[in-house]
Amino acid sequence: MTVHRFLPRQRASYRPGAGTPAPYADAVRAGERIYLSAQSAAAPDGTVTVLGDAAAQTEAALDGLEVALAAAGGSLKDITKLTTSIVDRGHRRDVYATISRRLSNVYPVSTGLVVGGLPAAELMVQIDAEALAPPVGDPTVTRHRKYDYHNWHGQNFSWQGSMVAAGVTELFVRGQTGSRLDGGIVVGFGRRPEDAAMQADLALVNLATLLHEVGAGLDDVAKITVYISDRAYRTAVYPMIGKHFRGIHPVSTGIIVQAFARPEIMFEVDVRAFPKVAGKPHARVRKYQSKNARYGTEQQSLDCDFCMAVRAGNCIVLRGQTGMSLDEVLKGPGDAVAQAEQAMDNVAVLLGEAGARFSDVVKATVFVTDRAYLAGVCDVVLRRLQGVNPAFSALIVKGLASPELLMEVDITAVIADGSA
Repeated sequence: MTVHRFLPRQRASYRPGAGTPAPYADAVRAGERIYLSAQSAAAPDGTVTVLGDAAAQTEAALDGLEVALAAAGGSLKDITKLTTSIVDRGHRRDVYATISRRLSNVYPVSTGLVVGGLPAAELMVQIDAEALAPPVGDPTVTRHRKYDYHNWHGQNFSWQGSMVAAGVTELFVRGQTGSRLDGGIVVGFGRRPEDAAMQADLALVNLATLLHEVGAGLDDVAKITVYISDRAYRTAVYPMIGKHFRGIHPVSTGIIVQAFARPEIMFEVDVRAFPKVAGKPHARVRKYQSKNARYGTEQQSLDCDFCMAVRAGNCIVLRGQTGMSLDEVLKGPGDAVAQAEQAMDNVAVLLGEAGARFSDVVKATVFVTDRAYLAGVCDVVLRRLQGVNPAFSALIVKGLASPELLMEVDITAVIADGSA
C-alpha cells in the first residue's frame, strides 16, 4: 500500500484572513481509501464569501469535496460516509436537499450533528466525507439496506442513504441512534438519563445486527465515537457500551453536541470497523477498564473495556487524546494550548507503540469547547505534524468527557509499504 497526499494547503482556514502557515492536504489516498479534509464555504484563507445561505454553503462544500476526490483519483460517487455538521437544526432542509441532489444514487451512510460552531463564525454547514475508490477490476463497495425517503421524517426534503457501505478493507456504518432500523419509533422520549440509556442500548443492538448482516461483528470495531446532547447522560449510556463491547476494547472518543437530526435523539454512535484478515484479531494497545481511568480530575463509573490504540492491518486509530497524560495527570488546567501539546505528546507515544510515527498520520480531527481555543489548538496539532500534510477537520462542540478538558484530537495513521 502506498500513501499519496493531494492539494496541500499552506494557509489556515481556521484563522480567517490570516497567512499563518498550517499545511494540510485536502485528500490523502492510502490504497483504495481516500481520507478527506472537511469542506465548507470557507476559502483557503478562511474567508467566507457565501453568507447566510445554507444551500449555497452546502454547494460550496460539495464542490470542495469533488475537487479533492478528483485529485485523488475518485469522484463524489465514491463517498461512503458523510458527517454533516450544522449550527442550527433549521438549516437541515436546505443542507440535506442540496446533498441529496448532488449525491443522487450514491446512497452514503451518514451522521448528522448540530454543533456549537464551525471554523469560521459565518459558516452554517461543514461536511466531513469518507470514500473508497477501488482500482478498476477490484471488488466494488456494496451498499446494504438502502433507503429512499421522499420526505425525511416530515422535514421536507428527500434523502437516499444506506445503513452500511462495505469495502474490502473497511466497513462504514450509519450513525446509530435509539431508532429502529426501519426508521420507526425512537425509544426513550423522556430526556432523562435512563431514556438516553434505552437509546444507547437499541443503537448498539442495531449496530450488532448491521455488522452481522455483512459478515462482521462487534469485534471488528476498532473505534467508537459517542455523541450525546448532555454530559448528564454519560453515566447512563456508557454502561450500555460496556455491556455490548465487553472484552472487545475499542478506542473511543466522547463528544457532547448541541443536538441531532431529530429533537428526540439524545445519543448517536459512530464506529470505525475493519474486516479481520484471515480471521486474525486486530491488535489492541494499552487496554484498560474505564472505571479505573481518570477523565479530567475525577474518575467516572463507566465500566467499559477500552484501549488506547487499535492496529488493523496497516491502519492505526487512536483513542481521542486530550490534556490527560498517559499516566492520567491533567496537564494545562484552563490552558487549551498546553492540553494540545500534551495530547500530541501522547499521540507520538501511542503511534510508536503501534508501530507508526507522525509521518504516517493521514487524518487529524480537532474538537474544542470554545472558539477562543480553536486557532491555538489547531496550530499545535499541525505544527507537530509539520511536513506530514494530513487531511484535517475541526469542530467546536458543547463539551468533552469532563469540564476540565478543553480540546481533543482524533488521529488515524496508515503505515505505507516499506515504511520503517
